[in-house]
Amino acid sequence: MRELYTIRFTALRLSREWIVLLLLFGVPIVLVTLFSVILADIEYMGVSAVDETNVLMVLAFQLFGGTVAMNYIYLDFFTERRYRIQSLPINTSLYGFTLMLLGTLYSILLGAILVGYSTLVWDVNWGNIPWSIFIITLMALLSSIICLLLTFSVKKFSIAERLSEVYGIGAILLAGLFFPMPDNAVINWVNEYVNPIALAYEAVDAYRNANVEDAWMNAGLLGGLIVITFVIMLLLGRRRMP
Repeated sequence: MRELYTIRFTALRLSREWIVLLLLFGVPIVLVTLFSVILADIEYMGVSAVDETNVLMVLAFQLFGGTVAMNYIYLDFFTERRYRIQSLPINTSLYGFTLMLLGTLYSILLGAILVGYSTLVWDVNWGNIPWSIFIITLMALLSSIICLLLTFSVKKFSIAERLSEVYGIGAILLAGLFFPMPDNAVINWVNEYVNPIALAYEAVDAYRNANVEDAWMNAGLLGGLIVITFVIMLLLGRRRMP
């Protein structure tokens, strides 16, 4: 299992990605701090604005965590570097899987630290912490799969990058985080059954309010999206991976 030895080198590679760390950890931690100060003691319909905003903020950044695996897969399999990777005595498919795994774990780790920071420093109510980290895990996994699916779907990587941004920003817009969305049947259906950030927030909020059945239903919908997109990603990946 020589492929397992590459995990250490991928982890070292990740530890040097300062821009990724800044975007996926530095920016959200600043935003969580700012919103905690600005929205302190404000409530909307009986819900603390700090709790709602910070939970949504941490979940929203999970939408972009898949860009780590996306970039590594592109660099190692779709640029000149692929000749070096293919010359190594390893199973390249398994190596690609370890890249996806490490990228997903990195996103989960950053999300878990943000949950801990917001809870310990700003007393944000996440409800059940293990459950919230489980939901973050589902979000991170779905993001990695969708970003890879986009990488395998188009010929130009720059287009895949833009589409991954459309995925993240589009989900945030539809969930009404920037401004309220109109009461439209299609938008409501998307937020209720497909939009990952809406499903993740409902799962965390339902568990926080002891509505375990709704929490599991939303987690199940996230799991269903993961299964469907994973199958499509595998089919596309078999055609595109060298």
